[in-house]
Amino acid sequence: MGKGRKWTPEEKVSIVLEGVRGASVKDVCAKHGLSETQYYRWRDQALEGMKQGFADKRGREQRHTPEADNERLLKIIGEQAAALDLQKKLSKMWSGE
Repeated sequence: MGKGRKWTPEEKVSIVLEGVRGASVKDVCAKHGLSETQYYRWRDQALEGMKQGFADKRGREQRHTPEADNERLLKIIGEQAAALDLQKKLSKMWSGE
């Protein structure tokens, strides 16, 4: 058996979307000359790609717990307090106090 047709990523997306949007998978496959097995393989790859696209870019899932949010906010508050303290000291220094 010879090599099959090479499909571009754009063509694969278009074909998979036809089925996802409600067209019969059998009809989509007949229209484009591919097997249902290949269609479902592409669909599963697309879904996996979507999962990766929604995943946290740092390589782990986002975890929004109250404790993590509190820690993040306390860090911001601490940084802001330090900045204000520095501004006060510089202001006093420049005003001659």
